[in-house]
Amino acid sequence: MTTRWIAVTGLDGSGKTTLVDNLVKFLESKGFKVYRDRFPHDKYLTKTLLNESKDAYTDRLLFALDNRIAGTHLRGIIETGEYDFIVTQRCFLDSFVHGAVQGYSYSWVSELNHVRDLPKCDIMVHMVAEARIAYARICNDPDADKFEYPEYIGKQEQETRRAYVEVEAHNNPALIHFNTCQNIYMDTTQMSTDEVFETVSSKLVKMLNL
Repeated sequence: MTTRWIAVTGLDGSGKTTLVDNLVKFLESKGFKVYRDRFPHDKYLTKTLLNESKDAYTDRLLFALDNRIAGTHLRGIIETGEYDFIVTQRCFLDSFVHGAVQGYSYSWVSELNHVRDLPKCDIMVHMVAEARIAYARICNDPDADKFEYPEYIGKQEQETRRAYVEVEAHNNPALIHFNTCQNIYMDTTQMSTDEVFETVSSKLVKMLNL
């Protein structure tokens, strides 16, 4: 069986972590071997990126470096075929979203990351919610990073919605890397975590013939 990559991407506070938890359990319960990962990927870069970097340009460079490391790692897993599924929290698209929030164009982010050289996920689950709800879900998290404040979450919501529309349209040259992905869009504003999982898992069953 070819290894298939499901990426849960989107807004902080939209429920990505819980959905990834549930999807991994769901796939494993069906007898599949699942590899789980998250972006940022490299533990040393993650610490610097999420808490110590002080400017947007440095953030973009660190994200790009992490994407290269993650891409090499995930490609190796895909090529070995050891796992049936890879499930990641976030993916390369998140660099476009956060880059846009910080004022960088899709084309600039694409060139910086050399996205054309990176492996492609098979399915992206785009998670979004109203910013005020998303922030309320994470505002008391003791492990919150520097990006998790109301103004940033508000801009991130807008850019997350925009990214989904752009990816689905298949007409932005900077996003051509994602043209082969199948997409699931989930606005979780008024949904419980169980409802999100049931909706996404039922779609995956049909899309993947599980």
